[in-house]
Amino acid sequence: MTRLQPTPLLEAIDWTTLERVIVLSPHLDDAALSCGGLLVATLQKVSRLVITITAGTSTRGRKGFVSPRERRLEDRAAMREIDCDFVHLGFADAIYRKSPVSGQLIYRDSRERLAAPPIDDAGHVEELYVVLRRLCQDLGNVLVLSPLGVGRHVDHVICARVALRLFGASQNLLFYEDFPYVLGGSRIGALDDDPQQAIARLGRSAASCHTLAIDAEAKLSLLRHYRSQIPPLFGDDAALADAVRGHGSGGQAKEVYWRLGPSRGQRGAAP
Repeated sequence: MTRLQPTPLLEAIDWTTLERVIVLSPHLDDAALSCGGLLVATLQKVSRLVITITAGTSTRGRKGFVSPRERRLEDRAAMREIDCDFVHLGFADAIYRKSPVSGQLIYRDSRERLAAPPIDDAGHVEELYVVLRRLCQDLGNVLVLSPLGVGRHVDHVICARVALRLFGASQNLLFYEDFPYVLGGSRIGALDDDPQQAIARLGRSAASCHTLAIDAEAKLSLLRHYRSQIPPLFGDDAALADAVRGHGSGGQAKEVYWRLGPSRGQRGAAP
């Protein structure tokens, strides 16, 4: 895959014409982790909506995982700090979803959650498509931000695929690099991965790459609301701060966004 020369995100979008920016967040911290710099500073004067997909409460918890209720409270506090609209959808996280055939958990261990969704999860995918179509389409000139699927977490992959089905032909669909998975997966139980591989798995080519210089301290203030997620993702607050401040170049923390084109074999064809 040919590497693109990144350009500034703020110059790639005519922000004055947008009615709203919609961030699709697979879990209750993904929008802040990957787009927090954009949400905190750049978009304060633009209407923003974060749609968290897997915010539902399971009837039975799983040992070692924080309850959805606690995570929703953390997200509410974070979104209110930056005066951002948010919606918590009632879909279950992958760790709680069960097969409609066997009644057993679909994703029983961490490795099973780092793969393409199996047929047992097809109902969830189709229901999500219908719900997001109702929520996001026909709203005028909106910018939609979706995870790219770096790290191969199944909830991120499903969200990216559904976003492509809904907005694949639109120039107002951007994909954000999944943080912290984009840093390297070994220390967070994910697979080593990169944006180029994620784009290829979606069957698309990279049309453009855009970077955003962010205020690392403002983003850290937002992320510290997600107290329950700092230990499993980073270990401690110092490691979180190092990860956010160090993700960039030339001493400037950054976020990275991608616009996708057709697959390499279908340039010029409809998606």
